[in-house]
Amino acid sequence: MGKTKWFQGLRPKFFMIFLLVSLVPLTFFAFATSSFIMDYYLRGREDELKRTAGFIEDIVRKGNFLQDKSKAPFFVTDIGDRYAEEAIRILLIDSRGIVVHDTNSTENGVTFLCPEVLGALNKRTISNIQTDKVTMYTAVPIYNDDTSGTVVGVVLLVSSVADIYELLSSVQIMLFLLTAATTIVILVVVFFLSEFILSPLRKIMRVVNLMGEGHLNQRIDLEGRDEFSQLAGAFNNMNDRLEQVEKTREEFVSNVSHELKTPLSSMKVLSESILLQDNVPVEMYKEFLQDINSEVDRMTMIVNDLLTLVKLDQRDMPLIVKQIDLNKLVGDMLKRLYPLAEVKDIDLLYENMRKVSISADEMKLSLALSNLVENGIKYTPEGGMVKVIIDADHQNAFVSVKDTGIGIAEEELGKIFTRFYRVDKTRDRGTGGTGLGLSITHSTVLLHNGAIRVTSKEGEGTTFVVRLPLHQNV
Repeated sequence: MGKTKWFQGLRPKFFMIFLLVSLVPLTFFAFATSSFIMDYYLRGREDELKRTAGFIEDIVRKGNFLQDKSKAPFFVTDIGDRYAEEAIRILLIDSRGIVVHDTNSTENGVTFLCPEVLGALNKRTISNIQTDKVTMYTAVPIYNDDTSGTVVGVVLLVSSVADIYELLSSVQIMLFLLTAATTIVILVVVFFLSEFILSPLRKIMRVVNLMGEGHLNQRIDLEGRDEFSQLAGAFNNMNDRLEQVEKTREEFVSNVSHELKTPLSSMKVLSESILLQDNVPVEMYKEFLQDINSEVDRMTMIVNDLLTLVKLDQRDMPLIVKQIDLNKLVGDMLKRLYPLAEVKDIDLLYENMRKVSISADEMKLSLALSNLVENGIKYTPEGGMVKVIIDADHQNAFVSVKDTGIGIAEEELGKIFTRFYRVDKTRDRGTGGTGLGLSITHSTVLLHNGAIRVTSKEGEGTTFVVRLPLHQNV
């Protein structure tokens, strides 16, 4: 099992890749070098033998060695001895293929017809290595002295090329040793290099596994500015966010418990007050039941808002997109909210910078914008002002909601879209609501591929700016 896991790891893959990248070029280089050396030396030997054969042919033709067999001793002494040190055997062959003179004196009078001799008799100079890979035959034609161009014989040189093959064998051994040494060096380098590369990766994997087991308070400590360090930094940022999500989840559960526990406690107190008293007047029954009914309505509102948020988060609420008149939508929404503003003597103003038509889900967008205006009215003291402004450019529509309310502290601005967040820390229900309105607004704007920005100053007011694309890609 351990070996199987090792072969499935990155280190053997590094070994294979580096070996392929190094050995393939080295093997090609060794093969090419061997071929070049072989070709170079054999071609040199061939050219040398052809020149020698041509020189001998000129001597044979001028000295009439082929026709005058009485000159055989002179052929051996004048020509054979001259090339004996070069280990070149020389044969003179007539036009019938019969050996006239042989410097070894072993083939005289013997018919010697090989491809090289036949080629020379056909007026071609030929040089070939024999099948034994040791001998090279070089044959040149001997022409008649007249101008007829008749071939009267052949000069055949027999020379050993064993020295060239021995040289090539030595070169091949050297190349093999070089390749083996290079391979060993590469293996050693890859071993340490892979350890250097995989060490930070193992650190990351160890932390990831711990996180998978539920230990979220993990961090990766990697120095440097390479990709692994950047990955570790990104992972740490992700871990910070996961911890924040977990903290938010715990706070959310705590908030939900608190929000639902309060009306339940009120209902229990009210019901027990009735049950534990005898002869309770009907009017008290009605009053207590009305209070219980109000608490039930509040719980229902909280549950409905939570379900809405869950659906928005999971994208289970599809957008019913159609072209709508944003000016009319906001105008109709404000008409419904004017009574709330009048109760507190708040000026509810509306400013159209231009006519705007957008693609959006009318019902969801109306609810999201209503939450912003209601919050403005809710947290603005009597005699204040809430103003809604509509503007647009060639790509986006902008809806601004400004109020002269109590404002939000700068350190709290990043939390206002958190579920159950309230500006008032006492959770005073005198302002009503569930603390989920801004969360619903934020999720709805994101669902429309838009954005929401907020600026505020304590005691002076708050401004929300909603950006919505004019067209939805659905």
